[in-house]
Amino acid sequence: MADRTIFIDYEEGEVPTNAYSITLSSEDGTYGVKAFDSGIIIAPNNTTPENPSTGRYEYTFDTVPGEIYLVSWKIVPRVGNTPVYQEEQIGPFQDITNDGIRAVADKKGTYKPGSTAFLFLKVTTIDGIPINASNVNITIRDSNGSTIGTGDPDKPTDGFYVYEWDIDEDQANGDYNISWEYTIDNVIYYEAQEVIIAEDVDLVSSTYNPNMIATREALSYYISCAQHVPAYFEQAKPTFDRSTYRFTFPRWNQSTGVKIYRNNNLVEDGIEIDYFKGEVKFDTPLTQYDMVNADYNFRWFSDEELTRFLENALGDLNTYPPHTAYDFFGNTVVPDRFLPSVIRKAAADAIRKLMMCLQFQEPQQVFGGAENAQKAFSNFETLKKNYEADWQKTADNKKLGPYPRTMIISTPEYTLPGGRSRWFRYLFSSGQ
Repeated sequence: MADRTIFIDYEEGEVPTNAYSITLSSEDGTYGVKAFDSGIIIAPNNTTPENPSTGRYEYTFDTVPGEIYLVSWKIVPRVGNTPVYQEEQIGPFQDITNDGIRAVADKKGTYKPGSTAFLFLKVTTIDGIPINASNVNITIRDSNGSTIGTGDPDKPTDGFYVYEWDIDEDQANGDYNISWEYTIDNVIYYEAQEVIIAEDVDLVSSTYNPNMIATREALSYYISCAQHVPAYFEQAKPTFDRSTYRFTFPRWNQSTGVKIYRNNNLVEDGIEIDYFKGEVKFDTPLTQYDMVNADYNFRWFSDEELTRFLENALGDLNTYPPHTAYDFFGNTVVPDRFLPSVIRKAAADAIRKLMMCLQFQEPQQVFGGAENAQKAFSNFETLKKNYEADWQKTADNKKLGPYPRTMIISTPEYTLPGGRSRWFRYLFSSGQ
């Protein structure tokens, strides 16, 4: 369980103002805050919240991972005014550690009813080293918090887990929350993901098609270090409200070992991490004197970027003779013999983009400054040329087959000595 602070800001004419009365009360008089599924009352009707500053009203309570809560505020602006009720639904909140740190779900694809969603989890250390977990399980919930299904995923390789969700033909459209739970060194960790079910999704272009997932994972091995970059004790940039703090790099891996510090002290609760954006949000605003730092691990390229590199590489292969129309999803799936070449070409494109990024100040800091970044640039140039050379050999040899083999048998026609062909005799007899 973890503490969660809910609040409401009351203003009049865009100026924070204390109302005559604000309480946690429902219109039917049964609750202030309650759990959606079980109906358990968290805050009874007419609960008085804290009023820490003008116009701000707060209430803190323990949340359970995966639970949805209904909150109802009763607002009476002035004496004798008719009460106004403001209801909201919050959650589900996902803990990423047993200390109560919450995570915003990463989107993991859009799928059509009747299709199969491939959900996957990577478990690594802060340095990006894959580690195996125990008691790995997955829970799927709809937007109302109701459990749709649970299961045990497969483990194709160390630290990598895959679960196939066979979506029902009549599955309702909407957002679905995926909660992974696993244990490492007797500590339970959680990871939050999200998928969308929609009737009109184009499955052919899906980033999370199983063929693309497998090929993208193979590409990740070629650029593995770029997809597991550790950053240690980086200082965050505060926003104006001093609740949200942003870090240099987005796309954090939800790896074990991510740590958030406030004034050099480890934060163990009261925060929410947005791994995709690289942001940390505190339940209570900090002061201008507070400093926030983090140890995290991020991936340089998003899934969409890696997919684009692969599609571009395959498009280049298709242009080499003989012209082909291979793809990753349809009836003309690229043959396995060409995949290594396509992956090398995609890796070269990824490295080329990384080299361009090293011309700018912030990416240079990952390599220890401009001088070290220049050395890395030279090394990347050599690696890129090696990948491009390997790719070029395969592309040039594409025209060599394999093709269907044909054979022409020509039978010569012979005449008796002194004989001539019919055509020759015609020319001779006609005087030509």
